[in-house]
Amino acid sequence: MPYRGVLLNRQNIFRRDNQTCQYCGSKDDLTIDHVLPRSRAGVSSWDNLTTACRTCNSRKGDFTPEEANMKLTQKPFKPSFLLFLRDFSGNIDEQWYTYLGKKQKSGVGI
Repeated sequence: MPYRGVLLNRQNIFRRDNQTCQYCGSKDDLTIDHVLPRSRAGVSSWDNLTTACRTCNSRKGDFTPEEANMKLTQKPFKPSFLLFLRDFSGNIDEQWYTYLGKKQKSGVGI
């Protein structure tokens, strides 16, 4: 199978972060936050983008999380294609669990 990367977009960042603000855990009014702000040469990449609610994003502003005294619950990362399929894509046909390394719904481990 040819290599497939995970497209960097808003929806996939929200999926990776479980539709949860990575600062306070809220699931309401979500936005995308640049961990290192764009005004300080921060780029739009998997390692610099995270999910944040509007309140936390505004509070953080043009600061890094450390400067704003805000802690990330998980460090942003680039998911591999298989990891993304296995953990973030939603419904998976049980026949694929063998290849993706995920436990079957029936409870039988692979």
